[in-house]
Amino acid sequence: MELTTGTVVLLCLVTLPILVTLLRPKTTPSSKKRRPPGPWNLPLVGGLLHLLKSHPHIAFRDLANKYGPVMFLRIGQIDTVVISSPEAAQQVLQEKDLIFASRPSIPNLEIFCYGNLDVAFAPYGAYWRMLRKLCTIELLSGKMVRKLAPLRNNETLSLIRKIHVGSKCNEPVNLGKLLVSCANAITSKAAFGQECSGELQDQFLSAMDVSLKMSGGMSFGDLFPSMQFVDVLTGARRRVWQARWQLDVVFDKIIAQCEEQRGDDLVSVLLRIRDKGELEFPFDTTNIKAIIADMFTAGTETTSSVAEWVMTELIKNPNVMAKAQDEVRRVFGNKSAQDHENLIDDLPYLKMVIKEGMRLHPVIPLLVPHLCRETCDIGGFEVVQGTRVMVNTWAMARDPEHWHDGEKFWPERFEDGKADYKCSRFDYLPFGAGRRRCPGDTFGLAVLELIVARLLYYFDWSLPDGIQTDGINMDVVVGITMRRKYQLHLVASPHTVIP
Repeated sequence: MELTTGTVVLLCLVTLPILVTLLRPKTTPSSKKRRPPGPWNLPLVGGLLHLLKSHPHIAFRDLANKYGPVMFLRIGQIDTVVISSPEAAQQVLQEKDLIFASRPSIPNLEIFCYGNLDVAFAPYGAYWRMLRKLCTIELLSGKMVRKLAPLRNNETLSLIRKIHVGSKCNEPVNLGKLLVSCANAITSKAAFGQECSGELQDQFLSAMDVSLKMSGGMSFGDLFPSMQFVDVLTGARRRVWQARWQLDVVFDKIIAQCEEQRGDDLVSVLLRIRDKGELEFPFDTTNIKAIIADMFTAGTETTSSVAEWVMTELIKNPNVMAKAQDEVRRVFGNKSAQDHENLIDDLPYLKMVIKEGMRLHPVIPLLVPHLCRETCDIGGFEVVQGTRVMVNTWAMARDPEHWHDGEKFWPERFEDGKADYKCSRFDYLPFGAGRRRCPGDTFGLAVLELIVARLLYYFDWSLPDGIQTDGINMDVVVGITMRRKYQLHLVASPHTVIP
């Protein structure tokens, strides 16, 4: 959250005459169904004060414990319904998926997403369906993911070598930073055949950092759309545009390189689609930038963040670490590094470890927000057209009604195989569900599983001197994603010969 209590109070006093007019409720016909219950809302800022004490997903969980799994808040000028139970989530994401298949307009995100021309935030309609088809058939298909196996092999081995070099003399390595660099290298080479390195990578990562912090829909202009001038006055809007301009510099160079050297990379595929002009909608360089902005951010941020959370939990739980390492070393032992990815399916416990890491630390704790396109019933309550709907997957994944000892890192809870990534259970949604489910899950999991397996195979891990497991800082930074506030530093001791 960027808003403090003092800021909210000051704005209430300064903007009272304007907001009273803007927020005067409109008379509407009475409904037979009632609005979902929720906490008190002030006339000016709505329920914003409820979100100042903790991160939104935690505040929403605590409020839902009192008001129920379908809960209404007016956050600023935004009517919001928060979903906190698997039953209600199934209604929103499966049974009435089409009604909730669109995205709300969030001003800061529109800037980063080139006017919402990307896959994640494009409003539901023919254009978005075209993008989704491109992703599932051309860009992120199973065939394309398999084709990129040599790239994953080379870049994850490069990660291992960098850790080995950096760990000389038992000095801690910044594992978080190395994981970001590895995920970014894999994504950039898959996207345009070359690594986004040096100054170009620094520009992208700094712009991505701003976009992630500003993308949670909680800046003043996002919460008070009629008063976006406040973001202009405070300089927030300028920072967003500066980050967007940085992205433009990176993407212009990427696209120019791909124009000269057409290959089989994802950007070259998009350029060929653009040049053929056979799509039912205009498709130009701006559309391509929007798509690769999604791919770069998701491919870099989500994969590296999950890997870092998994390694954090493993170092905090040495018995789990030892069990996972025993399995990987038994399966990988005496095998060529080229065979490692083909052996991942022989590592069931490793897969449970990763599932548990994604349960306890979902990268997108509230999923990407949905927009109600038609007034309907959810959980016996009326959700009105135009309402923003947020699904608190973080809360559901820790709910004691569905998860025994849900705050504990315990991979064995997945032994029964009932929870998978395909929405077999709506209390476990690491990739979302329904039409707007993440299309890059196969690509991301292929990278994630190989990274974690190789970290456990090639190294023994320990904390830096003077730090105990209960002293690991678990603070988070939350925008639209949730990542560690402080990157993980560990000591790596080679277990076997580094290739």
